[in-house]
Amino acid sequence: MAKKTPLTPEEVTELFAQLDDSGVLDPGGPHRKRTRRAIDPLSDEDPSGSNVDHAISRAAMAVIIGVLLLVLGMQLWYGISRRLNTANLSDTANVQTVSLALEGGVEWGNGFTQFPRDFTVEEADERTGIVEVSVVDTESSNELELFSNSQIQAAALATNALLNDNINQVVYNVSARLDEDGNITSDHLFGLLPAQGEERVIFTFVWTKYRSGDSANIDWELRIIGMDEDIAGRIQEQVNSVSSLIDTPGIDQDDFDAQRSELDLERELLGGEQYLGGAAEKYPEDVRPQE
Repeated sequence: MAKKTPLTPEEVTELFAQLDDSGVLDPGGPHRKRTRRAIDPLSDEDPSGSNVDHAISRAAMAVIIGVLLLVLGMQLWYGISRRLNTANLSDTANVQTVSLALEGGVEWGNGFTQFPRDFTVEEADERTGIVEVSVVDTESSNELELFSNSQIQAAALATNALLNDNINQVVYNVSARLDEDGNITSDHLFGLLPAQGEERVIFTFVWTKYRSGDSANIDWELRIIGMDEDIAGRIQEQVNSVSSLIDTPGIDQDDFDAQRSELDLERELLGGEQYLGGAAEKYPEDVRPQE
């Protein structure tokens, strides 16, 4: 078998001249005029000349900036909406403004206080000077959490409502759902599994504003009613500093009804002295004559 004659340098140059930049045989041969691209190994540019990476980078940056602007806009809108609700409650107290405040939250301290989603505005009237709401808390998992959260909510609502010159009393009724053993149940999986059990009123926070005709001072008073011995005992087990929450051990339904009756009597005794000061216009025997 005869050996092949090695190619001369000129033949090798002519052979490789028929290949294009990608190493594929060029149909046009060496006679077709081609422009070779100078490739810089240190350059960030794609040797093929594609700008896809730059387009992807610009699109990703635009998406990130758009999301940030959307989040910022939502926060601004939410904050403005909350402040408008709080301002409406301070200026005008009616069923609509109180409902808006409970839905959007009220300003309290350096932030806002949220309220349970399930609520009812029992009364909101500047003529009587009373705001009363009832809520069903399904987020607290025990008595201590329920008491702590409810106390903050009641204080926030009362503070914003009592800033209204025509409101003198705020009643905040708190209910929870109890299982068969009397334990508080709460929502799970972000509310997908709602709390189950019998609904029961646990606490009632009563904030009352008093004005004196002889002084410029305005006194605020808080009363917590409705807490029975069992609930107070459970709270005391969860934190050892709540033993003074109940004044009368063994409170029963009769005591609770008596406290509610006393609260109703206070409402009936409200007269012009609440706004103008001076002596009381009504007395217990006037609104509830003895039999």
